[in-house]
Amino acid sequence: MVDIPVPNPQAPLYERAATQIPSIAEQVLEAFFARSAAYRQLPHQLVDREITEAVTRNLQVFLRALREQRPPAPDELADQIATAVRRAQQGVPLDVVLSTYHVAAHVGWLSMAGVASEDEVGDLLATVPALLQFLSAAVPAVAASYLTEQQALHAERREAARALVAALLTGREAEPLAERIGLELSSHHVVLAVRVDAVPHGTVARRLRAELPKHALSALDQDGGTVLLPTTPGALDATLAEAAELVGKLHTAAGIGLVGGIAAAESREDVPTAARQAADIAELAQRLGRPPGAYVLDDVLLEYQLCRPGPGRKRLARVMDRLAEHPDLLHTLRVFLSSDHNRHRTAENLHLHRNTLNYRLRRVAELTGYNPADPADIRLLAASLIVHDLRP
Repeated sequence: MVDIPVPNPQAPLYERAATQIPSIAEQVLEAFFARSAAYRQLPHQLVDREITEAVTRNLQVFLRALREQRPPAPDELADQIATAVRRAQQGVPLDVVLSTYHVAAHVGWLSMAGVASEDEVGDLLATVPALLQFLSAAVPAVAASYLTEQQALHAERREAARALVAALLTGREAEPLAERIGLELSSHHVVLAVRVDAVPHGTVARRLRAELPKHALSALDQDGGTVLLPTTPGALDATLAEAAELVGKLHTAAGIGLVGGIAAAESREDVPTAARQAADIAELAQRLGRPPGAYVLDDVLLEYQLCRPGPGRKRLARVMDRLAEHPDLLHTLRVFLSSDHNRHRTAENLHLHRNTLNYRLRRVAELTGYNPADPADIRLLAASLIVHDLRP
């Protein structure tokens, strides 16, 4: 069993190590740059000043705590924590930030061993528990501060991205907001309007956002929202297909009914119009009871046109108004249409005698003036029913 002594505060080895701190700091920096591309990309002025100072400070804190036989105090780690916050702001990965402490510990201990004499092996061994104690205090404190700052940065970026989406959707100036989050705006976008069924909790938006590709811009909440997929003229068709595939992923993630309306904007100025169209498509699909999935204008083209304001829509609405006081006739017509105008199948679906069905269809003809048995009239009745169902 190896007997590890208690550090001697007056040990000459520690005195010599303290004088070697500038040299050790240089060796640590060389090791950082050899192992991490993230640090090699930082400005030289930052490296020469801030990082050298941070390494020097860590070595000084460690030697002081070693001599006093204690872990580093919280106030002694304040500068390290502040440095970790800046690394988060600079985008240096957390694993790289934390690895620097272990690199510094490794290089620093080897440097101390290099200046130790044979009769100072005990003093050298005494630094090992102290070094582990220092790392066990410094690394969690640095990681916690880094993650807190990273969460704040993510929240800020998310809010900036939402503001950017709002600007694009309303036709306001978007370039300053894009510059704020370091994004180059595309000329073309595919707009995806997402609508979900009522939900009992508020975790859906988080699950939906987790499925979005990194290049997507979104404004989502638990009821759905809007997603913008930047694209180019040559990749527009591929991005439309990507949007349709994304709807499937969002539906799976939501775990509830979800439909997506998709429209293309071939310029930034077209985004508001495309967004309104995508929202209308999604609303139509939902109100018509369509199954979960992605929908484009062609999927609801007739319904989309019929819900546009105009004299034709008003006249079509009046046809169904004549059946408003006869819900049994309205339901019969609806089932007749969904049964492909097949009377036998309609009677079975309604659990009616064939004569009762024929009577009801005659009453529909009498009240509306349009005969369900006539191919031209049934198309008009179907259109009128759509207008009735989509009326606010």
